[in-house]
Amino acid sequence: MEANSKAWLILVIAGLMETVWAVAMDYSDGFTIIIYDVIVVMFLTISMVLLSKALNLGLPVGTAYAVWTGIGAVGTIVVSIMLGNEVASPLRMLFIGLIVFGIAGLQMTSTDVKEEN
Repeated sequence: MEANSKAWLILVIAGLMETVWAVAMDYSDGFTIIIYDVIVVMFLTISMVLLSKALNLGLPVGTAYAVWTGIGAVGTIVVSIMLGNEVASPLRMLFIGLIVFGIAGLQMTSTDVKEEN
């Protein structure tokens, strides 16, 4: 797998890990339920390490950060809707779709991995 594809795959996984810790944080009830606290810390750490790895493989920091937070945000909203904690109104779904469109656009228009110095 080429470095660019590997970096993007790692970044997507990092964004999915972002979803896990964000949803767990909601369930931690202000960090009072230990199992959810552990999940938050564990998946937050994994997410940050993977983001760092994607950056080390050459993704530009601005693009990577925007995609990472976008995946985390969309994933968190989708999971929250599936769990019945948020409403899926047509207008909200439109705006979620715009975030997904933006993430895809950033990936499609990003330049190749930055050159090694």
